[in-house]
Amino acid sequence: MRRFLPAVLVAAAAAFAWWEGGLHQSSTAAHVSVLVTNGVFLLGAVSAGVGRQAAPVGVWVRGPLSVRRHLAEDTAATVAVVVWIVLVLVPIGWDLNSFVHQSHDLPTVSWIVGHATSSHGGRAVVFALWLTLGGTLALGWRRPR
Repeated sequence: MRRFLPAVLVAAAAAFAWWEGGLHQSSTAAHVSVLVTNGVFLLGAVSAGVGRQAAPVGVWVRGPLSVRRHLAEDTAATVAVVVWIVLVLVPIGWDLNSFVHQSHDLPTVSWIVGHATSSHGGRAVVFALWLTLGGTLALGWRRPR
């Protein structure tokens, strides 16, 4: 059963992504399914994270000084933060550069995503990647304190 359940979950997620990819982007079903998916990931993150966070919630609430100390003591966490900063800033910088130059030779991120999601398969792949990222962020890499 332990080997069967992950395979069933992956197959269900792939089928869900394919179904979602077939919906029109502005349809009510597409919006509702994304909203429900966000809710499921949020509930999963909360339930999977109870008592398993690397740092207690109080550390994050008290302020950035203790977070900086935590990052300085944990090299892996520091590298992860730097990677996330780069992943956020690169698309922003790309779009700013595209908008400033107004060049068709340098497309914006939305133009690239728009072309990728113009077909059923493209929307399904983008949605599957979104599900994978969301599931990884919500449920992945939890360890006891």
